[in-house]
Amino acid sequence: MKAGLFIATAILYALACILYLLLLTRGSDKAQRMPGTVFVAALGAHLAFLLLETPSPGDLPLADISQILSVSSFGIGIAFLIASYRFDVTILGAFLVPLSLMLFLASGLGSSYAPVPPRVQSAVLTLHIGANIVGLVAFALAFAAGVAYMLQERLLRRRQLSGVFQRLPSLDVLDAMGLRAVLVGFPLLTFGMITGTFWLLRSEGSEFYVSQALGLVAWAIFASVIVLRVAAGWQGRKAAIGTMMGFLFTLLVLAGYAIRAAAGSA
Repeated sequence: MKAGLFIATAILYALACILYLLLLTRGSDKAQRMPGTVFVAALGAHLAFLLLETPSPGDLPLADISQILSVSSFGIGIAFLIASYRFDVTILGAFLVPLSLMLFLASGLGSSYAPVPPRVQSAVLTLHIGANIVGLVAFALAFAAGVAYMLQERLLRRRQLSGVFQRLPSLDVLDAMGLRAVLVGFPLLTFGMITGTFWLLRSEGSEFYVSQALGLVAWAIFASVIVLRVAAGWQGRKAAIGTMMGFLFTLLVLAGYAIRAAAGSA
């Protein structure tokens, strides 16, 4: 049953990706509801899959990278729905739904991942992972806003003021959304790094030096974006580029943990 539900969820996500991309490139008012309907169905199937994955009593939640990837995928989807309602940015599904699909498919490699050893499981680890997941979700929204901002600005400079340009949100909306998302994600990333360091110091023999370094780079980038926005008046293109870079390093952190977990199961 789990395998069938996984496949059904992946198909629905993939179909939603195609529909959102078509909405961006060729969309019409009549077609706006179809991508959202399919995506909500994908989230429903994903939720059912997560319920089947619920840890047994006594097991630590989010104890392996497969669960983390799946929950991150679902979280991005939920955050997108909330942002669509709050900012009227439905078209950003063309950038966010592929992210959800990518993370969900990666979670399907669960048999290749080693779970966290029981000797290092703790409530601190759960807090660390939870904070980082919510931070990742916030940064995903900021990333999508940044990508859309860069695309919108490019179309504006080229005076291509029809088609895709008309379907994207305004530059001001995208810039404001990106800033708010970073301001939500940064404290969570900071908390995640602090709890992660505390957990690492208590877990003798657990070494994630590459992922820690990448996480520090991501933290420094987001911190710089926030400081430069406040102190130097950064906004628009520069802020979008910084936000996109920070998110890519955040994904590299996740990839680093996944690779290490896969190596541990070999």
